[in-house]
Order: sequence, then structure tokens, then C-alpha cells
Amino acid sequence: MLGNHAIVRGALEAGLQFFSCYPGTPSSEVGDLLARVSKPAGVLFEYSINEKVAVEVAFAASLTGARSMCGMKHLGLNYAGDPISTMPYVGVEGGMVIVSAGDPSAITSPNEQDQRHFSRFLYYPVFDPATPDDAYRMTRYAFDFSEKTRLPVIMRPTTRVCHTSGMVEYGPLPQSRNEIRFTKNPPRYVPIPVNARRMRKELIDRFALAEELLGQSGFFPRRGSGTMGVIASGVGYAYASEILDELGLYDRVSLLKIGAYPIPETILSEFLSSVESVLVVEELTPYVEEIVSLNAFRLGRSIPVYGKNSGHFPVEFEYNPDMVEDAIRKFLQLEPRTIVEVALPELPPRPPVLCSGCPHRTSFYLARKVFGKNTVYVNDIGCYTLGYGEPLHSCDVLLCMGSSISQASGIARTTGKRTVAYIGDSTFFHSGLPPLANAVQANDDITVVILNNYITAMTGFQPSFSAWESQYPDSSNNGQKDRGIVLLDAVKGLGVKEVYSVDPFDEAQTLDAFKKAKSSKGVNVVICNSPCAVHRVRVEPDGKRAPYIIDQEKCNACSLCVRVLGCPGIVVEDGVYFIDASMCDGCDLCAYVCNRDAIHQVEVPEHA
Repeated sequence: MLGNHAIVRGALEAGLQFFSCYPGTPSSEVGDLLARVSKPAGVLFEYSINEKVAVEVAFAASLTGARSMCGMKHLGLNYAGDPISTMPYVGVEGGMVIVSAGDPSAITSPNEQDQRHFSRFLYYPVFDPATPDDAYRMTRYAFDFSEKTRLPVIMRPTTRVCHTSGMVEYGPLPQSRNEIRFTKNPPRYVPIPVNARRMRKELIDRFALAEELLGQSGFFPRRGSGTMGVIASGVGYAYASEILDELGLYDRVSLLKIGAYPIPETILSEFLSSVESVLVVEELTPYVEEIVSLNAFRLGRSIPVYGKNSGHFPVEFEYNPDMVEDAIRKFLQLEPRTIVEVALPELPPRPPVLCSGCPHRTSFYLARKVFGKNTVYVNDIGCYTLGYGEPLHSCDVLLCMGSSISQASGIARTTGKRTVAYIGDSTFFHSGLPPLANAVQANDDITVVILNNYITAMTGFQPSFSAWESQYPDSSNNGQKDRGIVLLDAVKGLGVKEVYSVDPFDEAQTLDAFKKAKSSKGVNVVICNSPCAVHRVRVEPDGKRAPYIIDQEKCNACSLCVRVLGCPGIVVEDGVYFIDASMCDGCDLCAYVCNRDAIHQVEVPEHA
């Protein structure tokens, strides 16, 4: 079972009643699976507009007694920072689990982040699974635990747990679930200062109870009988336990698994009292290592603690089994492992590119044709981030969700030059509305290009708020059809006077809009409306358009189509340019760009 799917199974067995999420790799499959099974499972489900809202609606559901869960990637926890900082003060009624997936090595993210720090920082119990089976068992356990402590909890799988498949021995679904009832209790639910100060003291006691219960949870198993200690957490434990098994070292080594935080002091103290030195195996920050060092100091034991601070492991990036084995061998003063050098052929570079027929490519090309290479293009988080680099050159600055508009404002205001911001429809609703209103208030000279493809494509084709449920048969919006927000209305509602709504594949219309936007003053918006090419074919099996071909008699191999578009459907072999019909979406951009009229669409005969 996939790690993310194991989390869903554990939640359903625990009696999950409400789920909300904003998709983000590597967490997306949690929401995607629940979207498919929520109705038959009797779970209220929503794809929320952003993580802050997802947390708030799930927390409110827990106050009615419902067992609730919300999902996001690690960055989403930051965006939800305001509500999550107060939720432990107020406390929950029904158990609440926040699934926030980490991404060591920034595989699909702009940064790394260690969510374990939220445990000490904001009084959150944090579960740290090492395998899909851990993810299942910990999630199932977490709801009861949350209710006993009245604390919301964080489930922190990392990429290699989320996207790994493993054996999971699951159990039956429950016959009954929590009763839903909201009981008014303002002193309990309203954290004004007089109540918050009382809540603060209660929170310390509830967090101490959490540590006590975790000590009885079974998530801190110990293996081996040696005096050399290894303490491991998360996927690092999976690697360490496997390596110690393979090398047959459990007579020399004692291995302690850290499955959750706060770490029960009794368990840690007992372990440290029985070993002569310790190696800590954990990805990202030396979180456990510092706790171990502090605990050893309190015990009056001057045992050496090795890990990141000793140079046995790096602070950055994810681990792999070889790295962990090397550290264990060094710690135990064993011979280094034998490394056999194998000469491998050098692979050609394969940078990520926009799909064939992606409407964003057309929007980038036409905008750059009008605004020129000297304009600053501020990009955002989504498929369109792939506008970075050659040949599109449409990403000079990038920061976080929704930042393109606010950063474009800052650059335009300080340089005095019109700046272009790119943002997708899902990201615009997530966090683009406030910066657009801010830009209107400041009357900044920016052009905001909203790339509306009606879907949250990069994370797995989840619905966008600019779309309608009828387009997405696998999604759930509580049975309501024809729902969606018209982008044009939303933009005008924020006070933007100059708005153009275009189809990017109508090149003349789109060029005209960009030219007008460039020559204007203040804020203007160009909305480029065209469905995601891949998703269009997924939901409309007959929606694939006839491909284009290159007329070899007219083509002079000038390479213009390749140099300015970077479409993966255009192939060059032995100096000959041709279009791979299996990849071509029939969008017509290459034909528009070709100045020799050498590219045309295949004529498909009409069937009687």
C-alpha cells in the first residue's frame, strides 16, 4: 500500500468524518484518494481554497465532535501558521490530524523544512512514520490520542514514505462514529487574553499528558543488546534497522526508534543509561540529536553523541542507505564498505518542460513578443514555473504561492518600469487576491497574467475554484454542480478597471490585449483562458485534436520553432525537423511561429 494511501486507511478505520486539503506534492494522494471514496465512506470532503482555510474548517469540524483531518505539504503548514498557533490553546473535541508531508532534498519544493520543530514551538504532538505501515498505525492511533489530550496532532510523512509502497496489515472499518453536536462554551472556545492566559497553563499540562501517553504507544521500540547506541527517526530508522540486520550487529548495537514527539523522557533516559555512545540518524535538522545531548547532560552522563554536529551526517538533503551504512561503520570503527566503481554512460539532460499543447507556452511566447526581453517577469508556483530558463525566459523571480503579484508591485514601484506577473488560476485563488487588491490600492504599473487552465494540474489535476465540478467526475463538492468563480468577475470586483479575457490560441486577440496592457498606466490584468491540454484529453476522450506535420520541402531547418518554443513534440534527428504525432496536441503554436508556412495540420477525413 502506498504510504499516502495507508494514511487514508488509518483515518477511515479511526472513524474519520471530515477532511479538507490543499494539494501539494508529496501529500496530494491523501486528498485524491479521499476525494474518490469520501461519499461511500460518509466523509465530508473538500478541496479548500488554501491550507489556512483547510485547517480552519477541519478545526471547526472537530469542535462539533467530528473526527477531522486536513492535508498539505510542508509549506502549507507555514501558510496556516496563524490558526495553527492558537488551536492547541483552544483544544479539540473530536480528534484532529494535520497531515503535513515533508520534502527532504526539495525534490518538488523551493525549500526543505523540518516540521518537527512545531512540536516544541507550538505544543503539537508530531508523528514521524518510517514506513507505510507506520503511517497507517500512527494515523489510526492519532485520533484517540488527540481526543485524550485535546490537542491537534501533526502527521509528518516525508517523500520516501509518502511515495513508497509497503505491506500494511489493515483492520475493519468502524461500525459507529462520533456523535456530532456543538455545545456553546465561549470561555473554552474564545481565546481573548483573559481566556488565553488560562489556556496557556492548561496547554502545558495537556502536552505533558501527551508525552506520558506516547510513552505507552509502542512507537519507540528498542532492538539489540549492545552498548553502542543508535537512535533513529523517520525513514532514517528504516535504513538503519535494515543495515544493522544485514551486517548482523545487534549484539554490539542497541537501536531505539523515535516514532513521535515529544520524546518520552523516561524512554530516552533509560536508553542513554545503558549505552556508552550514541549515533543519531535523522534527516534535516539535528532535532533529536540536540534533545539527546540535553538529556544526557541532565542525566550527568558525558557520553559522546554523534550525528550532524560531529560530521557523520549532513544537515541538508535526504539520506540514502549507503550514507547511513557509512556513518554506522564509522561510528563502530568498522572497515569502510567496498565500493565498486561502474562506468555508466552519461545521460542527456532532461529538464522539465511544459507539455505539448500547454496553453502556458503560448501565453509566455506572446507576452514576451510584446513586452520584450528587458521586462522583468515574476513567476509563481505551478506548471508555469517551467517558464524558467530557455527558451521561454519567463521567470526572473520566484518566491512562493501568490508572491508574483506582490513582488511585481515592489519591483515596478522601485524601478519605475512596468513589470509582468504570471500566476495560475488555482494559485490566484489560493493567495493572489490580497496582493492584487494591494497593487490596485497602490496603483502599481504591473500587468498580471492569469494563466487559467481550469485545473490544479501540477499536483495531480485537482479541481480549481475557476472550474465546475461537472468537469471532474472523481472529485467531490458535496454533490453541487456547476460551481465555480468567474475570474473576470473576481478581478473586476477587486477594483481592476482594465481586464482582458482571451484565448491564448487566438494569437491576434491575445497579442492585442498584451499591447494594450503594455501601453497603459496602473494595474491591468490579462486572463488567458484555455484548458490544460493533458486534462482535456483525460476528461474528453474524443477531445484530442489532429496533429501538425512539417512539410520537408518548405522547411529550411532554421530551428526557429525549437529555439523559441521548446515544445517536446518537435523532434530533430540528423538535422531533419519533424513533429512526433503521438505527442502533438494540435495546438497550432508552431504553425503560427513558422515564417515559411512549413507547418500545417493533418487533414482528418470525415467519417460517414
